[in-house]
Amino acid sequence: MLGGLERPITGLALDAVATAVVGELSEVETGSPVFRWANAGHPPPVLLNADGTTELLERRAEMLLGIEDGVPRIDHVVRLPPGSTLALYTDGLVERRGAHFNVGLTWLRETLTGRQGRSAEEICDVLVEGSGGRHEDDIAIVVVRVPA
Repeated sequence: MLGGLERPITGLALDAVATAVVGELSEVETGSPVFRWANAGHPPPVLLNADGTTELLERRAEMLLGIEDGVPRIDHVVRLPPGSTLALYTDGLVERRGAHFNVGLTWLRETLTGRQGRSAEEICDVLVEGSGGRHEDDIAIVVVRVPA
């Protein structure tokens, strides 16, 4: 999928680059969903575990879209345990002018820690409200809850 996004940008010689996470949720025989994703320079998804701990699904950094066509992309896979919550978001949620990017990622993890069991809508509300409304970029959030 990322290759399909890459071709128009590089093929049309657009003067643009973009980041993206493309993912797929699938059910496996055990009934526990699996999240498979590829990341083209986008902030990493975050997993809120059933015990309230959080984990950034950081993997080796990959090239942004629009730089070079045909770059091999790597699929990553993680099983989503019962009671966990997966959150994907745009960089507008965690980027702050004048602050290192890791400050925003730390804020994200701290904000989600201990909020296991909340609905997807509640998680979105907590993140948007907790960011203080000081957004210099658009925000989009996708939250997936795995039943306990």
